[in-house]
Amino acid sequence: MPIPSQKEIAIPLLHLIQSVGGEVKPTDVYDELAGYFKLTENEIQEMHPSGYDRIFENRVRWAREKLCQQGFLERSIRGIWKITEKGRKQLARLGLIDKPFPAKYPQGSKITSPPKSRKESKSKDEEILDLILKEIAPDGPKQFPEDFLDNKCSDFYEICLPGTQLYLAPLSKVTITSPKGYFRYQAKKPSEAKYILYCHKLGLKKINVPSDNLTLFKVVKAYERYCDELTRRAFRFFLEFTNDEYKAEELTKEITRKLELRGKLLE
Repeated sequence: MPIPSQKEIAIPLLHLIQSVGGEVKPTDVYDELAGYFKLTENEIQEMHPSGYDRIFENRVRWAREKLCQQGFLERSIRGIWKITEKGRKQLARLGLIDKPFPAKYPQGSKITSPPKSRKESKSKDEEILDLILKEIAPDGPKQFPEDFLDNKCSDFYEICLPGTQLYLAPLSKVTITSPKGYFRYQAKKPSEAKYILYCHKLGLKKINVPSDNLTLFKVVKAYERYCDELTRRAFRFFLEFTNDEYKAEELTKEITRKLELRGKLLE
């Protein structure tokens, strides 16, 4: 069958947790649920387009987050998914409270476990980070400058770089310098300095900068808006999950680092 949706997973997940004593480690539920939904090995192993995670496991974690939001599961113990009294009442209402969780497959059948390379467990923060990463950038972050340049842009000038880490000099918006100051470049305007720093990676020795000032400005602003949009979306999701502005801000900064959103890191 197709990989079930988050909504389809929710009640079986709640039922499974209750049937094994009311609390489980996340890694203990994936195979049981895969058996319940009769997923094939290919469906179990199918990866998210981003390459970061398996689709089925990702949906199970989203289902768990929804159950937490509804008050059916609690978050009090790190690394443990635990049912609440409200969750038990929901199962009782559905007539499932005393029923055993369905067997994986008909007698004699067995699902092959995923490769051992999968981490045995993740912290609560890591789980939420992974979930939000898939939500806001399922195919990974856009790349600067190629994803922001107009295809019609063909006039560039070249700047030679040392390949080392580069920064904006203190109290300057146009001076780019290496850590020890052996390299310094005086940009013509702040947008040129930002363009260079957004492009730069360790080891990179040359950068092509658009000659047209308006194009340069537009590309930089488009990238900064993109970075701002991703961080705002991430913060809203984290705040919804944690109900803690300080924690949401901390996790948003971590997402910014993971996605290398230079339009925010430069601030």
